[in-house]
Amino acid sequence: MKKYNRKDIFDILNSYNFDKNEYIVLSGSSMVVHGVKDTTSDIDISVSKKLYDELLKNYNCTLEKHDYKDNVDIYYIDDVINFSTNFYNKETEIIDGIRFQTLDSIIEMKKDFNRAKDIADIERINTYFNKKS
Repeated sequence: MKKYNRKDIFDILNSYNFDKNEYIVLSGSSMVVHGVKDTTSDIDISVSKKLYDELLKNYNCTLEKHDYKDNVDIYYIDDVINFSTNFYNKETEIIDGIRFQTLDSIIEMKKDFNRAKDIADIERINTYFNKKS
């Protein structure tokens, strides 16, 4: 499985030329860009309904799963970008022209998920914050 670093994330997102006002980079990819971790296995984005419809119309999208909790479908583009309309209202900050989920927002989201990997990511973010202070 390919791993994507900070440069890869920007290169990939910029290569698709999506409207930067219509998506937010989430979770692991945001953690990579913030410097909390080195790589991620995919790029999760939350998209507006407008961009969601455009992606389904213009790209070869593969259904990954249906999220029954939020009643949305989650798709992959090119086995790299994972997208849905989940979490489109998360707190963000702009880094090099692209909106990324804030680390505080990632902690809150991962607390809700409460999976083992999410607990580990919360600890990783808290360690990152402690090193910065």
